[in-house]
Amino acid sequence: MITEGPFSIGVIDNGQGSRELHLDFTTEFSAMNQAQRSEAFHEFILYIKGELGVLEEKDPNRQGMLKILQTSEELLPRIEANTVSLNETIVVKLEVDNPFDDTALV
Repeated sequence: MITEGPFSIGVIDNGQGSRELHLDFTTEFSAMNQAQRSEAFHEFILYIKGELGVLEEKDPNRQGMLKILQTSEELLPRIEANTVSLNETIVVKLEVDNPFDDTALV
């Protein structure tokens, strides 16, 4: 599980059969200058990739970490360009019951 990084992470059950991943930038990350934020964000992405490499396919943390990785990779250019508001919550909807989870595509 991710314990450090640019985000405070929360998972919310919205009561409608799905969950939401809430990402808030930490005060420490927000206090960094632009170059430090970019470097820290790159390091965070590498950290997540490393953690995913050791998780089993069926590990319950895997889906959340994959979503955090995907969201982080999409945010990276905006972090580098300094065009992201660091005081807003990023909300990502998680699919709970995906009918394709156990389906192998041929």
